[in-house]
Amino acid sequence: MKLIRSSFLFLFFLFFFSSSAQENDFQIWNSISIKKKITKKNSLYFKFGLRFRENSTLKSKDFIDIKYKKTISKLVSWSIGYRAVLDYDIYSEMTVKQRFYSDFYLSKKRKRYYFNLRNRLLTQGEHNNYKNLFRQRIQVSYNLRKTKLEPSISYEYFYGFSKKIDKTRINLSLSYPLYKNLDFGIGFKIQNEYYVVDPLTLYIFDSKLIYKL
Repeated sequence: MKLIRSSFLFLFFLFFFSSSAQENDFQIWNSISIKKKITKKNSLYFKFGLRFRENSTLKSKDFIDIKYKKTISKLVSWSIGYRAVLDYDIYSEMTVKQRFYSDFYLSKKRKRYYFNLRNRLLTQGEHNNYKNLFRQRIQVSYNLRKTKLEPSISYEYFYGFSKKIDKTRINLSLSYPLYKNLDFGIGFKIQNEYYVVDPLTLYIFDSKLIYKL
């Protein structure tokens, strides 16, 4: 519980100091995911996402994501995926983009704690304009005693292969199983941009449903 309280305080102070230094926007991100276990160590994921920008008054993007994941051991797993994105600007003009990615995971469970390190290589863009990124996310989850609630905190950075970090993202979330095969989660993210003329800080409310077939 000390970890959770410290995480809330950290996010509060980060929110306070970053809000005075950059342009800000509050966004809402929603997603619905379906997980299908093919075998004991092989799974397919289908995800639909919808996001809103400009203080959540305009649609930002919607996307469809398909991913295959293979578990090698209790410690190691990997996945490959594809995302088709409809990206909207502030005038509601639409651009079709694509993302191809591969993930490598290291996971460890210790008592009520769950540690996860995800390394992601991706390429995304449109037509002949694609950008390569490396993203690394460190996540710690904790199962609260005598409840099904599982809070977690994560930190992620985006490295654009130009010898600098383009963005960072901090996420504090809470998940709860509604039924045997249906999980619900909410979260709050803070995302910061770097090395641009007008860096943008995003404050994001995130909600998700995950159905396991």
